[in-house]
Amino acid sequence: PISSNFDVGCVKFVIKAYRPNARFPRGGKMSQHLDSLQIGDTIDMRGPVGEFEYIANGKFFIDGEECSANSFNMIAGGTGITPAMQVAAEVLRHPEDTTQISLIFACREENDLLMRSTLDEWVEKFPDKFKVEYILSDGWPKDWKYSTGFVNKELFEKKLHKSGDDVYNLMCGPPIMLDKGCTPNLVALGHSKQRIFAF
Repeated sequence: PISSNFDVGCVKFVIKAYRPNARFPRGGKMSQHLDSLQIGDTIDMRGPVGEFEYIANGKFFIDGEECSANSFNMIAGGTGITPAMQVAAEVLRHPEDTTQISLIFACREENDLLMRSTLDEWVEKFPDKFKVEYILSDGWPKDWKYSTGFVNKELFEKKLHKSGDDVYNLMCGPPIMLDKGCTPNLVALGHSKQRIFAF
């Protein structure tokens, strides 16, 4: 979901339909089912079931425990952009909230960058609060001005907020990216595991 408490009477989702391909011959069962629905069709849902709840002005709860940060490092892979966008939208919605956000958004190819126009708009509209770096692993255009390859320590060192008691790291993406690319490199840069959260 990308909706907030301000979206009364509706819930908004970003859903990418994963079609069958060489790597995943059956594709994504749930995403293809949702893509096939017509206006008027229904589905049953439950939630929210999240462990992270952003309140305001850098205050948030994780598993019911109150936490705070002046800066968020966000690392998203593919459809993992959605929880990052929910938190960022809530921070940016309130001019008095001075929380800083640095986002790294990793995908395979440029057309996989979901909600890119919104992210680019936020960079333009909130240059002192929101920064984004895109990184593509499988292919990129000749004029690509962002990163290529996989998330790594050097990228984090260049683009993320430095470790500190006022910095929290939020991640969502494929488990291999989080376990191999994110957590070890954040820890190597001095970020405490207690300040690293995976959606």
